[in-house]
Amino acid sequence: MAIITLTTDFGLKDHYVGSVKGAILNQSPSAVIIDISHQIEKFNIQDAAFILKEAYPNFPKNTVHIIGLQTEYTASGGYVALEHNEHFFIGADNGIFSLIFEEQPKTIVEIQINPKLKSIFPVRDIFTGIACKLASGTSIKNIGNPKQNLVQRLPFRATSMGNIIRGSVVFIDSYGNVITNIDRSLFEQIGKGEQFVIELARNNQIERISNEYNEVPEGELLAIFNSSNHLEIAMRNGTINTMLNLKLNDSITIRFQ
Repeated sequence: MAIITLTTDFGLKDHYVGSVKGAILNQSPSAVIIDISHQIEKFNIQDAAFILKEAYPNFPKNTVHIIGLQTEYTASGGYVALEHNEHFFIGADNGIFSLIFEEQPKTIVEIQINPKLKSIFPVRDIFTGIACKLASGTSIKNIGNPKQNLVQRLPFRATSMGNIIRGSVVFIDSYGNVITNIDRSLFEQIGKGEQFVIELARNNQIERISNEYNEVPEGELLAIFNSSNHLEIAMRNGTINTMLNLKLNDSITIRFQ
């Protein structure tokens, strides 16, 4: 039995997560269920996409990932199952997949729903059944009808002009660390080893990249390339987003000398 993961904005107060897990175990008692996150901001597709994009490559191939976010059925999108990088994904075609993947998935199928049997809890009533079939080895081509295109959302990408990189905040983790869409390769390509200044809110600046969080004194700002090689702005033992009032999509500028 393959692993089934859950990524939702359900939170942990209500019965929703337990109900989904129960539905999976009713169909596949030996299923291995892993929570990626249930604490995503309500309806925040960008947050969910970032978290799943960072997490899923660490799982074994053939893992099945259920996405429970903005799952209301719409005729324009509907529900889909897809295969990508030897993983399976199930969710609403609401644009989230275009934020997770940088290329077209290998296989996309549309899950057929009887309009008279629509559910107000599709993650439990529809997605779990599809996940259990895929986890047991059923071919994705037997899950639904082939689908060519997914709903698209334009991801925020860092840009450069001359000696300047302009990026933005794409995620703020539970420590208050600010993660940007500026990756190490772009930084090195534009910077070529030159000195630089990272410009932040309230006239704050950072002029070096740290290798570890503890390279600066407690309470000091730092910049570091995280485990995914994206530029992260942090405060040692503090919450930088609160101090600088940084929010999703806020601009981050790097100027090289």
